[in-house]
Amino acid sequence: MMTYSIIIPHRDIPQLLQRCLDSIPQRPDLEVIVVDDNSNPEQVDFSRFPGLERSDTTIIFDKSGRGAGRARNVGMEHAKGKWLLFADADDFFSYCLNDVLNEYADCEADIAFFRASSLDSDYYTNTKRANDYNGYFQKYADDAAMGEMLLRYVAGVPWGKLIRRKIVSERGIRFQETTILNDSKFSYLTGHYAKTIIVDARAIYCMTYRSDSITYTLTDEKILDRARVLAERERFFLDHNLPVALKWLQWEARSLIKLKEQGKKLLYDKCLNIFSEYGITNATVEKLIAQEQTRRRKAKRQRFVNKWMGRLGLRSFK
Repeated sequence: MMTYSIIIPHRDIPQLLQRCLDSIPQRPDLEVIVVDDNSNPEQVDFSRFPGLERSDTTIIFDKSGRGAGRARNVGMEHAKGKWLLFADADDFFSYCLNDVLNEYADCEADIAFFRASSLDSDYYTNTKRANDYNGYFQKYADDAAMGEMLLRYVAGVPWGKLIRRKIVSERGIRFQETTILNDSKFSYLTGHYAKTIIVDARAIYCMTYRSDSITYTLTDEKILDRARVLAERERFFLDHNLPVALKWLQWEARSLIKLKEQGKKLLYDKCLNIFSEYGITNATVEKLIAQEQTRRRKAKRQRFVNKWMGRLGLRSFK
């Protein structure tokens, strides 16, 4: 029986995919599944596609062009491992991965969470992309109950984890085929149904920063998809009486403020309507927006005070 299945969606970045594959040790208990999401033949030489030289790697060419969520679902349909791991094609694994795989084959938990590092994809300089994610581990060290809640429900990424495939298959958990945040629902559902978890301080994964990544290019379709994913997530939190309900909608409040500032009222109203469809009233969303605006004003005022205190040679305060 295969122990580990690593699933990697890919589109149009073969050199980075090769880097990711090179970071994965070749071992008899591990399979790699690369799902190509309809790459452009002008950018990818399919006769020399990364992974063809590896006996442990299965490459699936999905011509539907329905995004990373669909690609990951296709990968899971072919996975045979007891444990699932996920990677983005432009990221890579750390050297300690092999040690972790040696240690966790017979782990009894349903999910093992690991830290991550973050580097610029071109220059390999440190970035802050992993700070929020790693902050959940610090919270776990300070307050295990709240830290576990954050890791289970709020750390909405599939990578940096060992996930028992059994809970995914038995519960029918899949990635959403959305233009953005396709991994959010998968992450909080696996977190919810995992009976036990383990938190490991090692960083087995490096998430990279690329300025041309689709993560940083927003369209109206992505904005609406994001509102829909977050609204569905909040509905789940509310229906299950989870203490994280509504506390992490501040991100969307910031996005809605930006739409207001840009004069995109029609798009703003569409987002509010989406939240209403999930039973989250306009009044609730507007309250979150007001709280975010208040936080911004206080932060701006504090920066002004600290600036002048610095000029006067006095120590700033919070």
